[in-house]
Amino acid sequence: MLLYDRQTESLWSQIKREAVTGPMTGTKIKTLPSTLTTWKKWKKRHPDTLVLSTDTGYIRDYSRDPYESYYSSPFRFFGFRGKVGPELPEKELVLGVDIGAEKKAYPLSVLKKIKTPFEDTISGQKITIHFDSDTEEAFATDKEKNRVPGVLTYWYVWNAFHPDTTVFKGE
Repeated sequence: MLLYDRQTESLWSQIKREAVTGPMTGTKIKTLPSTLTTWKKWKKRHPDTLVLSTDTGYIRDYSRDPYESYYSSPFRFFGFRGKVGPELPEKELVLGVDIGAEKKAYPLSVLKKIKTPFEDTISGQKITIHFDSDTEEAFATDKEKNRVPGVLTYWYVWNAFHPDTTVFKGE
C-alpha cells in the first residue's frame, strides 16, 4: 500500500517505511506500534473500549468485514505480479522485522506452535518476539522492552519488498 502525502505530494511505502516518490523520496518515516486484529478480539482484550458512532452518514453494514472473502481465499486479488519465495504459502501471515541490513519473517502458523515470548537476534541486536494466541497479536521488543518496528502482513507482500529475508522456522 502506498500512502499519499498531500502536503509534499510524496507517496510513502507502508512496508518500506519511507517515501518512494516525490520530494521526500528516501526519507524514513517514524513508525508507531499498531495491532491488526478483529473487533471481537479487541473487545476481549479491551472490554471497556467505546466506539464513537456507526452513524457516519453512509449506508454501510459496519458489523461485517468487507474483506472477509479476501482473508479466507488462498488467492491474492490486488495487482501483485511478482514471484514469491517458496518458503511459505503466499497468504501466510507473518510478523516482518527489519533491523539494519537483516530482515526476518516470523510466520504466525509457527508462532502458534511454540512457547512465546522468546529471544532472537537480528543484525546483532537481541530482540524478544511476543505472540498472543487469543488475539493473534505479534510484535517484537528490544532489550529495553520498546517495540521494534515490525509489520504484520502476508508473506507475498513481505517477500516482495524483502526477497533476501530469513524465515523463522521455530528452532
